[in-house]
Amino acid sequence: MPRKTRASRPRTIAARLRGQQAIKLRQAGATLGDIAKQLGFKGAAGAYKSVMRELGATAQDHGEGTEAVRQLELNRLDQMQFPLWPQVLAGDVQATTTALRIQERRAALLGLDAPKQIEARIRVDIMSWNQALRDFLEVYREYHSTAPEAPMLLGRLDKLAEDRFAGVRHE
Repeated sequence: MPRKTRASRPRTIAARLRGQQAIKLRQAGATLGDIAKQLGFKGAAGAYKSVMRELGATAQDHGEGTEAVRQLELNRLDQMQFPLWPQVLAGDVQATTTALRIQERRAALLGLDAPKQIEARIRVDIMSWNQALRDFLEVYREYHSTAPEAPMLLGRLDKLAEDRFAGVRHE
């Protein structure tokens, strides 16, 4: 007779089912106190522990499931590539192309490729930007032209704008 594992014991299964019910109730907006009363926990702390334990177990189950599927797919790729390999070594172009596609899929499954970089190009309307700077400077001059630091600040901002936008032309 096969030996029962801890995971298959009726008590463990019942606890998992109760934890799943607790999660459903929590998702529906039930308080931990309400969950405790409805599912027979001693208190809100018991309901909380059950929800957290079930969330952890579910995450672990999914992680193990994902890894099992990945391993299955890798085995399938090995089975596909194995009969092609002598043809690849013999220089068969079609077999080599197929083998390369299998290797690309394997690299993608294992995350071996460098991340793909996407270059985003943004056109900045320099004239609008310059105008916004000029508007800001005019407002500053209007309110702070008599401040002792104003001439130095305005001169420095003008120089900075001149240096930054030297050689940039409006298209």
